[in-house]
Amino acid sequence: MIPKSTKIKTSRTALALFLWVFCLGVPQVFAEDLMIAAGAGYKKPVQEIIDSFTVKTGLKVSAIFGNLQMVASQAKESGEVATIIGDKKFLKQLNATVSFSSYAPLGKGILVLAFRKGLEIKSVSAIQLPTVKSVFMPEEGKAIYGIAGKEALESLGYLKTVAPKLTQVATVPQVLSYLLTGEADVGFINLTEALANKDKLGGFFVVDAKAYKPIDIVAGTVKGFEEKPANKQFIEFLKTPTVQAIAQKHGL
Repeated sequence: MIPKSTKIKTSRTALALFLWVFCLGVPQVFAEDLMIAAGAGYKKPVQEIIDSFTVKTGLKVSAIFGNLQMVASQAKESGEVATIIGDKKFLKQLNATVSFSSYAPLGKGILVLAFRKGLEIKSVSAIQLPTVKSVFMPEEGKAIYGIAGKEALESLGYLKTVAPKLTQVATVPQVLSYLLTGEADVGFINLTEALANKDKLGGFFVVDAKAYKPIDIVAGTVKGFEEKPANKQFIEFLKTPTVQAIAQKHGL
């Protein structure tokens, strides 16, 4: 039989442990969760922004990344995505899937032509040379850098020469993966991914901004989430010097 004093001590210990666990859990009970989505090519800067936001506010943020049509479909199906980050023009085209109440500016998208290790080219115009046998870019119907890449090829007068060796894939990260494995000689990606992988690439050239339409990277608040406290805090956080510094570091 357990002595009475031991029972009392055990009971008090259990109560203290319960109160301690409860107190630890209280912030999570009342903290607001937030889900955002972003174009796959912006995973690194967006994740860094999320991490900084969580440190500042203590709020937990979930994120999904992919081509914007895919994340828009997920947003519609789940009803949980509060904000989608991507090119403003492309977001506006998603109205049939998901609508936005407002847009908060984050930066400018910059198109680059990257090339694999082992290949030496000296300019964007080298894309026309016979030594460049494969050109990859994101799908123009699904990714803004696919649209920009097509615009640049047409504007610079390279499309006719490049068309026979051109391959389109779904996203910027997929173009990057083909460059890193050496399966693509050159590819159109964004400056953000080029900077993040500069040591793994042979190099890259920034495409003349006049060759394609401006790419405004914004955070679009999905209709219905305008007054969600956590989302309002996140949108305000995007205006801070902390986020501006992150955007600049990642080529936005």
